[in-house]
Amino acid sequence: MASGQKLDGAQNARHALLVARPELPQSGPSRRDRRKQETIDDIKATARGQLAGGGPAGISLRAIARDLGMTASAVHYYFPSRQALLDALIVDGFSSLADALRSSYEQAGPVPPDERWLTVCRAHRDWALRRPSEYLLLYGHNGGAAGTGHPQARRAMSEVVAVLFAMMRNAVANGDVDTERIEAATPAPLREQLAAWRDATEDIGDLPDGALAACMIGFAQLHGAITLELIGHVPPQLTDGSELFDVRMAHIAASLHPPHPA
Repeated sequence: MASGQKLDGAQNARHALLVARPELPQSGPSRRDRRKQETIDDIKATARGQLAGGGPAGISLRAIARDLGMTASAVHYYFPSRQALLDALIVDGFSSLADALRSSYEQAGPVPPDERWLTVCRAHRDWALRRPSEYLLLYGHNGGAAGTGHPQARRAMSEVVAVLFAMMRNAVANGDVDTERIEAATPAPLREQLAAWRDATEDIGDLPDGALAACMIGFAQLHGAITLELIGHVPPQLTDGSELFDVRMAHIAASLHPPHPA
């Protein structure tokens, strides 16, 4: 019995030492991992420069290797193909855009839905104007398909769309979207497709057909306005792009409102 008590006492002492021992600081990435990430970042930065100069067709792994003083095989180690590099740029682009939209949505605070819509739309346009070649890559306005074929790209794009759904949910709750009128104007086959979209998509089960149709109306016009500006299809006399954009976004919001009482 005494020996058992001594053993328990020794165990308790060791346990106390372990509890009292300060935790060792977590080690950061190894030097090798840091150098690997730096190389990936350098490859992506060079690819973005090529994208800005010649679109997706202008991206060349061989040219990137030459610019960075690497062998072509070394670049292929990180990105086995040109498409793999494009996919990485698309994921980064959607993630960056989603961060910008979420930040603007949260900073807008408890303002009326129309004001929050305008705030987020401005953030969307600002991001596109800062990174026009990437924006055109993301949404397929460069002659190719929209960049959502890769699973990670689809997930990153869903983060962008989630902000739109949040705004729509807020507007519907505030009575700022005439969902009944919009749904009544939606053909039955399209309503079936909206229902299928709702069933297949997380976090939109509470949005009625009219709200989902309104999402597509607003999203399409938002992208249309930005794209026309980026590719220079706005009359040159309309020199104040910010005011023109605000007018268009305000018109979209107003077109979704219920009619004013007589």
